[in-house]
Amino acid sequence: MALAQEDKTRLYDQLVKLGDMMGDSLHLEPDGKWISREYRQVLKQLGLTPKISTDVIDKFMNERILVVKCSCGKDLKQVRKGSFVAKCTVCESRYRLGKKAKQLS
Repeated sequence: MALAQEDKTRLYDQLVKLGDMMGDSLHLEPDGKWISREYRQVLKQLGLTPKISTDVIDKFMNERILVVKCSCGKDLKQVRKGSFVAKCTVCESRYRLGKKAKQLS
């Protein structure tokens, strides 16, 4: 589904306005979360977001859970297909094993 030229122009203008707002740090204000959310939506509508296949994520996670173990020493299991989050099979501690790896709970 290709966008009409006028729709693309409108979306790019909106993207610039939202980017300016983010440059002024308005997205960090308590009521400014909508700015980041709308910025991502506009990027997606324009097709500018990188698309990572869930198959690629699942392959990465299958390799990663073989290496990483829970702090209790037990195995981890991916929470859901396409997710970077894994959960311990015993104590149910959650870990993010993707871009920013850390224990969640």
